[in-house]
Amino acid sequence: MKNVRKSFSSEKVKTFFSNKVNIIMISVIIILLVALSCSAASNIKRAHAVKSANASISEEQEKLQAAESEIADIKARLEEEQQSNSELQAQLEAKQNEKNQLESEIAGLKQQIQELSAKKNNAANQAQPTVEPSYPYIPGRVCYLTFDDGPSDNTLRILDTLNAYGVKATFFVTNMDKPSYIKNIYDAGHTVGLHTSSHNYAALYSSVDAYFADLESISNTVEQITGEKSHVIRFPGGSSNGVSKKYCPGIMSQLVNLVQERGYSYFDWNVSSEDATGNRVRADVIRNNILKSAANKNSICVLMHDSSAKTTTADALPSVIEGLSAMGYTFDSIKPDTYGYHHNVSN
Repeated sequence: MKNVRKSFSSEKVKTFFSNKVNIIMISVIIILLVALSCSAASNIKRAHAVKSANASISEEQEKLQAAESEIADIKARLEEEQQSNSELQAQLEAKQNEKNQLESEIAGLKQQIQELSAKKNNAANQAQPTVEPSYPYIPGRVCYLTFDDGPSDNTLRILDTLNAYGVKATFFVTNMDKPSYIKNIYDAGHTVGLHTSSHNYAALYSSVDAYFADLESISNTVEQITGEKSHVIRFPGGSSNGVSKKYCPGIMSQLVNLVQERGYSYFDWNVSSEDATGNRVRADVIRNNILKSAANKNSICVLMHDSSAKTTTADALPSVIEGLSAMGYTFDSIKPDTYGYHHNVSN
């Protein structure tokens, strides 16, 4: 019986596999099983990839949240700093206003000091008796009249006086008051010398470069107005000034050589009108100062000033010219090759 069953089963198997349809079906089933297996494996891989991507997204979201938190902190600090800056700006403006007010008060006090000083000088001058000096006539004397700090409101008066007496002079000009009058000086045949543009001791004596920059500024102005470059200069305060030491020790010792190396001739003076001691020194005092100092000399370079406040200098000029002429002096303007009247340098 067992053999019969086995034989029958074998026969059924053979019959089953001998049928092409059955073989095709089995093949299709196998293919489907393989496909399902591959699909399952692919799905597993995708699941792992999705899981990994979700994990990365979570990490990036955490980083984003951390960055947003940092940004919020930075914005908060920035707002605090802006608030602090606003407060500091307000404090700065308040201090600046306080500074401006103090400067205004200081300027007012300086003006009061100047007025009191002028009154003091005028009182002292008025206390001096008027003396008519008399000095011997010595022919052949030479005088160079020089005017610093202009041009100013007094320049045209001075030019009229010089023209009336047929006298040539030298003007050491700045760029501060009436620079257009430089043309009048030049056209009248006088020497236009350079006295720096600003006449600001603290600025121009702060360094050699600062001095030459200031000198170049007035040099350019003069050349533009006259069409000629001036090679004649006078240092503010003269080459012997000690004020420059406050701003740059040793600068004058350098400048007196450097200006000559650059083609300039510098000139000090050996007679002073002393009109710088006050704004309105009496005209007769100015004249007497000049004539007294000129009495024992044969060649003089006279220091006067042409600033707007020096009205009495312009007043004194006719009597100065007449007094020096009576002493035998003739007048000339300074040229680059004129004797230098150099002071002893103290800085």
